[in-house]
Amino acid sequence: MANFTEKALLETLTELLDEYPLDKITVKEITDRCGVSRNTFYYHFHDVYELAARYFVLETERLIKIYQADENWEGGFIEGLNFLYNNKRMIEHVYKSISRAELDAFLNEVVYRHALIVIREKVKGKSYSDKTLALATDFYKNALIGAVLQWIEGNMKEKPEKLAALYSSVFEGTVESVFDSIERVI
Repeated sequence: MANFTEKALLETLTELLDEYPLDKITVKEITDRCGVSRNTFYYHFHDVYELAARYFVLETERLIKIYQADENWEGGFIEGLNFLYNNKRMIEHVYKSISRAELDAFLNEVVYRHALIVIREKVKGKSYSDKTLALATDFYKNALIGAVLQWIEGNMKEKPEKLAALYSSVFEGTVESVFDSIERVI
């Protein structure tokens, strides 16, 4: 959990991200608006990008807690999409300011961990190899990341509930066949 100063810096960053792309926000702008010294900023973070990463890690953790309280994975997915949708301008400013490699690394790690939880639950009681489980998780992780990035690139025109319902339907209808197909090949 972030301390008081970190929370103030994070809040200030989100305000600025609603106005400017991430790559245009400076430490000086953050500290001036937040009312702290540059030394204070650098005590907590190396740069603006580390502050932004911290914000998204904390938001992801918050959304995961909601997901874990919701037996239906679609509910967690909707919450994540709603966060993106409700912060559209901020997300656009971040999306256009970071490299695709940085974005992919963050999304791959976060989505894989949570896709694995959902998939393990879906195949509970069945005996699939760890390799099959990993390959299936990669398949769904890549599908979800691709769908969300395409949605963001398309300016989030689809409502989050509609997108989540579509991918939930696809997911629910394909899990066993994906696992069986992988098992046949490996």
